[in-house]
Amino acid sequence: MGTDSRTDADTASSIEAHQDTLETENIAFVDTLNDGIATLLKETSDLQYDYVLGEVSDYGVSGNGHAHFDLGHADATIHCVIFSYRLQSLAVSIDDGTQIAVKGDLSFYEAKGSVSLIVEDFVEVGKGAYHQTYQENKELLEEDGLLAEDAKQPLPEFPHRIGIVTSADSDARKDAVTSIHNRHPDVDIRIQHTTVQGDDAMLSMMQAISVLDDNAQIDVIVVTRGGGADTDLRVFNETPLCRVIHNTATPIVVGIGHEDDRTLAEEVADKRVMTPTHAGEIVPKKEDLEATVQTAGERLNSAYERLVRDRLGTTQQELDSVYTQHVSSVLATHSMELDHAFETVATERLTTLENQLDHALESFEQQKAHEEEKAEVASEYEQSQRLQRIIIVMLVILLVVLLGYILL
Repeated sequence: MGTDSRTDADTASSIEAHQDTLETENIAFVDTLNDGIATLLKETSDLQYDYVLGEVSDYGVSGNGHAHFDLGHADATIHCVIFSYRLQSLAVSIDDGTQIAVKGDLSFYEAKGSVSLIVEDFVEVGKGAYHQTYQENKELLEEDGLLAEDAKQPLPEFPHRIGIVTSADSDARKDAVTSIHNRHPDVDIRIQHTTVQGDDAMLSMMQAISVLDDNAQIDVIVVTRGGGADTDLRVFNETPLCRVIHNTATPIVVGIGHEDDRTLAEEVADKRVMTPTHAGEIVPKKEDLEATVQTAGERLNSAYERLVRDRLGTTQQELDSVYTQHVSSVLATHSMELDHAFETVATERLTTLENQLDHALESFEQQKAHEEEKAEVASEYEQSQRLQRIIIVMLVILLVVLLGYILL
């Protein structure tokens, strides 16, 4: 039964309208085709097997408790479902890469046109060929040192140009570019187109990686694709691809978009990201960088101001100290020069005064001697005058006596 709400009369009239255009009466809508497929599956006993053998991939449990996985063999897969009530009764875990024999019934979901195998029971029959190959490749890569942590290159902290290896028209490319530019719009991105699944995928990716690795302007390479079935991702476990990834001179990041299992390419890469959207993690957020730069600028200005203040204070102290020492030295020099000049002037003045004093003393002594001589002459003259006066007096007396005598 289809999901179309049209009546049978409407459908019939629509079919008849198209029969003339298409020039055939053998026409059906999708719901009619799917009804026929569902009826065919129910009535075809040739498709009823006791067990279906295959390898488990993409195992997971949905929110409603139903288990979903793909059962594959060679290049073919079929979707399997274990309803929650049955899953609880089985009480056995299923791992990807395990080969199991599944018992169940085919179910055709007409609305989606998809066939599923409704699992009632299963038997584990061993590890699948893919799992064995995976383990062998992993052991080989480990022996050669490709999985060692010290073999990984550090990613550039600020990549300017990123090369992305992926399908050019895929959602993975859009998601990776968007996530990178959301964090830092100025980062330049170069897309190197490649096939990411199928027979040509390994050689195509190896060539794309080599092209970007030869470009000296590429700072980091991202190999990515969206999620898919394990069979689509097995190319990322091939050793030739892993060796090319390991041997790149340019740091390389691998993001397969498959969170449950890690591919060997992711193990060998310098960094693994979960999905193409997580590729943006390899670049810093521009706003964080701007905030860091602003904070660093503010801290630098503050540190500069403190340094200038400290230097000015230290310089001022040193200048004051040097000035004090210089002034003290100059004053001491001037004091010594002043003392010397004072001594010289004083000595000269004292010598001059002493000479003047000696000269004055000599003059005084000469004057004194002259005065003494003069006094002595005056004294002798005075004595001579007294003597003369005495003689005169005596002569007068004698004369008077003589006169008297004569007169008498």
